[in-house]
Amino acid sequence: MAHKTRKTKIIATIGPASESSVVLSKLIQAGVDIFRFNLKYSTIKKHSQTIDLIRKSASKQNKSVQILIDLPDFSFSEGINLAVDKKVEYIAISYLKCADEIISFKQKAREVKLSANIVAKIETKGALNYFTEILDETDSVMVARGDLGESIPIEKVPFAQKEIILSCKKADKMVIVATEMLLSMTSDEEPTRAEVSDVANAVLEGADAVMLSEETSIGKNPVQAVEIMSKIIYEAESWQELGHLHIFSDKNEKFIFGA
Repeated sequence: MAHKTRKTKIIATIGPASESSVVLSKLIQAGVDIFRFNLKYSTIKKHSQTIDLIRKSASKQNKSVQILIDLPDFSFSEGINLAVDKKVEYIAISYLKCADEIISFKQKAREVKLSANIVAKIETKGALNYFTEILDETDSVMVARGDLGESIPIEKVPFAQKEIILSCKKADKMVIVATEMLLSMTSDEEPTRAEVSDVANAVLEGADAVMLSEETSIGKNPVQAVEIMSKIIYEAESWQELGHLHIFSDKNEKFIFGA
């Protein structure tokens, strides 16, 4: 299923459910813009092979896709080497606590001539406390809601998301919303209505990309998850472009979708 034109990018996490050449091809066709590799899982050799498969499949389809490497503290050197070797477009730094960690990373990146866009994962209370300084130093930001919800009261996460997105838009920096967006599709063929609203609201808030994790890495329906996410994004962007702030008019006219 070819996806319609949309501004918001879809990030799909690679895993056992999605690393075969057949599924990768279908994911690209369904609308994945960026493939995420979580280096906590599998091996560097396997990740390298899968990146090659992705680029080969994208080339065959005449599509442009990018690679994001999610870098844990323990596989730093291997991750950097993979990023340099494969010329990946994005590299995410986990569990940041302050801007100095990004400054240090950028220095090491220069030494190995790493050109990837740096993504600061906001998933700790420390990262929130020093978010302004982190935003100054990073290229992009990921709202990593899973771990963030364990670091701060869970009821505060939606508002942290809104503030982070707003700050990134003002700074003209890419912002990704991640974690549990269509989580039920890990096992089910359809998302919950709440999940659909979550994705749509992230788009309406101004997210540049929304990310699938378990849904595409270990889920039963990785391609369907991407197809549905693409539909939600397209609908949200269409709604936004039409300037609809309310679904009913003050004059009690017809509901916008018809009687």
